[in-house]
Amino acid sequence: MILTDEELINELTTRLAQSRKAFSDLSVVNLKLIEMNRMLELSEALKSNFLSNIRNEINNPLNAIIGLGSQLVEMAQCGGDLSSLATMICSEAINLDFQLRNIFVAAELEAGEIDPHAARVNVAAVVSDVVESFSHCAIRKSVNIELELFQNDASPLFTTDAEKLQVIVSNLLANAVEYSPEGGIVSISTKIDADGWLELTVKDHGPGIDLAQQRHIFDRFVQLETGATRPHPGQGLGLSIVKALTDLLQGTITLHSIPGEGTRFTVALPAISDVEEESVFADGGNLFIFDEISEK
Repeated sequence: MILTDEELINELTTRLAQSRKAFSDLSVVNLKLIEMNRMLELSEALKSNFLSNIRNEINNPLNAIIGLGSQLVEMAQCGGDLSSLATMICSEAINLDFQLRNIFVAAELEAGEIDPHAARVNVAAVVSDVVESFSHCAIRKSVNIELELFQNDASPLFTTDAEKLQVIVSNLLANAVEYSPEGGIVSISTKIDADGWLELTVKDHGPGIDLAQQRHIFDRFVQLETGATRPHPGQGLGLSIVKALTDLLQGTITLHSIPGEGTRFTVALPAISDVEEESVFADGGNLFIFDEISEK
């Protein structure tokens, strides 16, 4: 078929437009591939940093437990005072347990194998139990933990997931104690707001977080300091776990921080509607679940 000059020009124009569109689409795909590659490299770097950090976070308390245990055996054979060593071993064991719990929770979140389990929870008991668990860490830094658990001194039962609440409080408190200066104060308060939500606030007077870093504070494996000589240890998991569990419980978390003055995290959780007839309270570092006894 012989094309006229006009038809030939139209055909060439159409082909040129198609070529330009194909080139444009290819450029977009190329940019997306470059961005994906950058994100993969960043992810690998973060995971590598995480593995390095977690090795230290587990090895340090484990080596301390082994070393202190050996000293304990020697002192026992000599009839020495064992109370201080026993306290240090307990503190390191609690620290190791905390690090491992975070790893397990992070793995469950990653696999999508974690669901809320509602119960009637004595929030004041759970929070007090967490504070007691971290008392050795606070004493070591001369940090004073102030509690304000419900203004009317009542301890209402709140319908939520006790274990996940404990993990949330533990990570917020660990973060606050870690970033507090020696002799600093960490305050924890709880209340039920006007909408019936549980509001938990943890405040420290540490170095604070600048606005640029606040945007990434809940990202996994992210730490504000990196490297072997960083002043504050950690895995980069704690706050990401707090955010993920808060989302799982359909709550909210807000951050208010001023560099040089401190940081305040506030978690607000709604009551879970579906609940079995059971209550939870904390005592001596453990959670106990028991059937509620109805009054006759």
